[in-house]
Order: sequence, then structure tokens, then C-alpha cells
Amino acid sequence: MAETDTGIDAGAVNDAGSSLFNEIAPAPAPSINNAGLEELFESLFADTASRETISIRDWLDGWSAIVGGINGIPTSRQFNTLQYITDLKLRQLYRDMAALKIAGAAGVKIGPIEELNQKNIVLLETLKDTNRIVKVHRTDSENKAYEYELASVFEIAAERGRLEPGDTLSALFGKIARYLTDIKASCFKDADDPFVLMTEATYKPPAKRTKGSLYGLITKIRGLIVIQFDRYVQGLEEPRVERTLYGVETSARADAEKSPYLYVGIMKCIVFLDGSNEDVVREPEKLYARIVNVRKE
Repeated sequence: MAETDTGIDAGAVNDAGSSLFNEIAPAPAPSINNAGLEELFESLFADTASRETISIRDWLDGWSAIVGGINGIPTSRQFNTLQYITDLKLRQLYRDMAALKIAGAAGVKIGPIEELNQKNIVLLETLKDTNRIVKVHRTDSENKAYEYELASVFEIAAERGRLEPGDTLSALFGKIARYLTDIKASCFKDADDPFVLMTEATYKPPAKRTKGSLYGLITKIRGLIVIQFDRYVQGLEEPRVERTLYGVETSARADAEKSPYLYVGIMKCIVFLDGSNEDVVREPEKLYARIVNVRKE
């Protein structure tokens, strides 16, 4: 048969067919031969394959127990299980070593907060220009920072004792707390003496006096009654507040009730001395008072 020249290059046809085949054919799967170290450890043998279930007892007894005797023939499923478990152990070791490598690259630092400048680091923060540690910081693999405060957990010591070198923080704070619990208010330098003489200007109400001290009032005014108020209110309020002076204008006299206590008198009028009426003539059955200090709320 005579050959017919179609004018089409056979090489061109082959190249076109090959190109079309490459477009419709699936991409080749990654090869384990070219895998990196991490992928090798993370790719478990027979991870998606069928594997034999082997008891712990047979595993401990060894290969002959698994395959059914010394001359037993292993199956592919048994081999899959054996290699899978081996890879599983190796993967765990690889991950642990990788974590240690990361921690070792950053590690633990001691210094000011400016040293917290990279990922996966633990910083024992010190006061600037000192070697005194105050806080603990760390950063994770995403450089997110975490802060931890130092704290002491302690119980108050049963009895007073010396602070000794080598004592733990909990022991030291327990001893200190024992001393603070046992001391009395009069031990401080600003506490009142056992006997205190007060004047009109230095008068202290009973609530502010030091327990165990005796107080005396020095005054040239006979029958002086010292009254202290924390606040002054024009009018009334509910509920009433202790140590508050209420100013009420009224023309009606209040009804006096009989008191069950002896030596109780009823004061019909109070006169406040404001500086302009200091020379007012004192009248019997009236109380003359001077406001020394008014605390504003």
C-alpha cells in the first residue's frame, strides 16, 4: 500500500498527545524516598492499612507467639502492626526531642523585662540594675506573653521565734505574722502615753483613745462639755448617721420624757459660739458649744 503524506508531523502529534495526557492524568503522589526528616517521623507505616490485633501477652512473648510457633509464617497484617508500633514510638521520641530543641534554643533568662524579646522563652524578671527577682514571664511559640506573680503561702507560727538564715519564705512570713499579731497598739512611737492630758484643742473622743491609757482634760471653763461631730446637716435625714449634727428650726417645744437614770438633766437650749458671740452672757440651763472642726463628705 502506498504511503499517504498528510502533511502532519508525527513528532508534533506525539507531543500533543503527551501534553493532553499530562493535563488529565493525576499528579504523582509524594514519594517517601524524598520526604524530609519531620515527614518521615510523622508518617507512620501502615497508618491507614489493615493491622493485626496483638495482645500484650503475645507481644511480650515475642515473634513466635504472634505468628503461631517457631516455624510460623507471619502475615502482612502482623508485620503492619509490628512496624506501626515501632514508628509510633519513634514519632513520640522525635516530638519530645523537637520540643527540647526549641526550649534549648531560647531557654531561661534572668534579667529586666526587656529580655523578654523572643519566642519560647522563660524570663525571671529582676528589678532594674539589681539581681532581685520579682516576676516570672514566658512566651509561647506564637510569641504570646504570659506573666506570673510570686506569692507566699504561710501559716502564722504558733510561737515567736528568731528569723534564721535558710528559712523558707513561708516560714519567714509565718514568724513575722506571729510578731505582728502579738504586738500591742501602745508599742508604736505615735501611740499615747499611759497618762494623757488633753486640752480643748487636743481632745480625743473615747473611740480614738488608746486602750490602757488614762486621759484627763485640762480646762479653765467650769462644767465644760466637749462634743465632737464628723459632719453637719441642715435639716434631718433618714436613717440618722452617728456623730452628725442636725440643724432644725422649730418654734415648738419638745415633750420631755422621764428618764429611768439618775442625774440626767434635760437641756432646753444649745448656743453655738461662732466667734462673734464669745462674750455672750452665760445663762443657766443652756449649753454653749463651739464647732472646732467639720469634716465635709
